[in-house]
Amino acid sequence: MSKRNKANPQFTYTPTQTLPTLRKIETEWDLKKYFYTSEKDPNIEKDVVSDERAYAAFAKKYRGRDFTSSAYILMHALKDYEKLLARGRMTRALYYLHYRTTLNAKDTIAEKKLNLLEDRANKATNQVLFFELTLGKIPKARQKQYRKEKILAPYHYLLTKVFKEGGHHLTDAEERVINLLSASSSGMWSLMVEKIISNRHIMFEGKKLALPEAFETIDVHTPAKKTVLWNKILDELEQISEVSENELTALVSRKKTLDELRNYAKPYSATVLRYENEERGVEALVDAISAQGFALSKKFYKLKAKYHAVLQLPYEHKYNTIGENPKVSFEDAVEICRDAFYGTKREYGEYFDTMLTEGNIDVYPKSGKRGGAFMSYTPGTPEQPIFVFLNHTDNFSSLQTLAHEMGHGLHSARSKKQKPLYESCTITTAETASTLFENIVFTTFFKQAPIEQRASLLHDKITRDIATIQRQIAFFNFELEMHQTIRSHGAISKEELNVLMAKHLRSYLGPGVNVTERDGLSHVYVHHFRSMFYVYTYTYGILMSNIMQQRLAADPKYIKEIDNFLSAGGSDTVENIFQTIGINARKVETFLESLEAHAADIRTFEKMISKK
Repeated sequence: MSKRNKANPQFTYTPTQTLPTLRKIETEWDLKKYFYTSEKDPNIEKDVVSDERAYAAFAKKYRGRDFTSSAYILMHALKDYEKLLARGRMTRALYYLHYRTTLNAKDTIAEKKLNLLEDRANKATNQVLFFELTLGKIPKARQKQYRKEKILAPYHYLLTKVFKEGGHHLTDAEERVINLLSASSSGMWSLMVEKIISNRHIMFEGKKLALPEAFETIDVHTPAKKTVLWNKILDELEQISEVSENELTALVSRKKTLDELRNYAKPYSATVLRYENEERGVEALVDAISAQGFALSKKFYKLKAKYHAVLQLPYEHKYNTIGENPKVSFEDAVEICRDAFYGTKREYGEYFDTMLTEGNIDVYPKSGKRGGAFMSYTPGTPEQPIFVFLNHTDNFSSLQTLAHEMGHGLHSARSKKQKPLYESCTITTAETASTLFENIVFTTFFKQAPIEQRASLLHDKITRDIATIQRQIAFFNFELEMHQTIRSHGAISKEELNVLMAKHLRSYLGPGVNVTERDGLSHVYVHHFRSMFYVYTYTYGILMSNIMQQRLAADPKYIKEIDNFLSAGGSDTVENIFQTIGINARKVETFLESLEAHAADIRTFEKMISKK
């Protein structure tokens, strides 16, 4: 049954699938249904104590004991370890309180209790740090032997990871101290800036907007209004920048110390190892995008400036559409995504329906709610829900965001086929899954879009792709230079951060966009800079997903390989998982092959606008 988009009566989307009737959509998380009645619920303490005792019992059983002398003894110890990690009762309590502070940054009751429970969780998990540290110290010859033992086959990849990390481990006592101090030395720093941003407001057109809401809605305004709003946002960021300056210096200095203690050669080495990538491959990716990728984005923005008959676009206008795109209400976005998910594989559509009707998606922005979007799930704990967090604002970008986060959710759901130890998806494969479904939804939508809207829609796809490919590598380069500056000079000022950020924004936007030093204040609100080089995974993911989508379009049977990928969880390295579905992620040529699809979109766009 077709459905007319009320905000744009010229556009009608007709589902290509016979979609089953959908029960009532719940647009807010139901925390009481999945977690606890309130912060006073006695089950919180029961769950926390239960896990504390389990960790203490495991430590009592294995600390100081020889559990690595034979494959048989080690196998039993690993089974016990797997059961311990799969309990998740304390994690349930932590996530409940975290979700409350996410929905309301002013929920100080939940925040205080969360801080206390995180301290207890650190103490509990610190009791078993010795286990993986001991595994990492197994002599090399025996490590090689254990990686071949059939009795240890279910744990071969876990052992491989632990053996790799073993060379960077500190002593048990040192690791425990670092874990205990992690909240106060890093977590609270970044949370502080996030809270400040969430609690700041601006007045715009007679309305009081929370700063995250201003970020989310800026692109729905006319260019003139957008400039006014952007300047108001920058005024707030400027006031926060002095705090951010000290926060980033503290976080980077802490990481420098840890890298030196753990003997990591480069600022990003620990991240790449933790994300189960190969360092040389990531460096090749960064180099390729910084050269060929940046050349493409500069070409695009030069075309865009010419289209608007200006030499340069203001920075805040870089995402300005070139035409009237359909407004997409959440109900419309749901219908389009359901059609795409059911059209890819029926099970995917059924999963999407469950998320919609069970209260697992928090949809709309509101005062106090944090900005952005994410998917959240704790692997190994089947009783805990997969949650999606949105700030839907009835535009095309919000449709893409819904598809992206539901791609993450589906990936987590399919990964439940793995043992609890391997349910956890690596960040890089997770970003592949999310961008894959973002692309599938775009293609589904684009096929039915009116001819006169296709140039605008393709324009928006290209800007989204640039934000995911080139922008993230520019961010990576900014992070690297920030880390190098702080490591060599001891600190970095807010003025230097502004200049540095502006420099790297210009590196991918080129002369078609006017980036001022004041625009460099963007470093204040990009939360991923606090995650230390996380950003490269977005680029990696979309380039891999481009290839997967192309192969699916060429051969519908490739869905079997895609499902194998989605179901692989974290059962192997990123490169090996892609190798199993016929993609060689070790070759830079693979990334460049994917980049060619991006280049083709830009060439098509150039032809479209030349006819206008």
